Amino acid sequence: MDTLPVGAVARVITYTHQDPFTERLREIGLVPGTVFRLLRKAPFNGPVEIQYRTSRVVVRPHELAHMRIERIA
Repeated sequence: MDTLPVGAVARVITYTHQDPFTERLREIGLVPGTVFRLLRKAPFNGPVEIQYRTSRVVVRPHELAHMRIERIA
């Protein structure tokens, strides 16, 4: 996720770690196969905002580190 620029589109491939937060991401629809856009990155390795379908969520980078993604555009 660190190399993904703002505005990039990516797809969730899988989660590499199972914890309550990644389970919550699945519950709100961020499941493998979901396409999302990176909207904003806070400075100094702060939270990032992503949009998928009609939802937006702000997530800390260390939590997203458990997500394998592939860049689409």
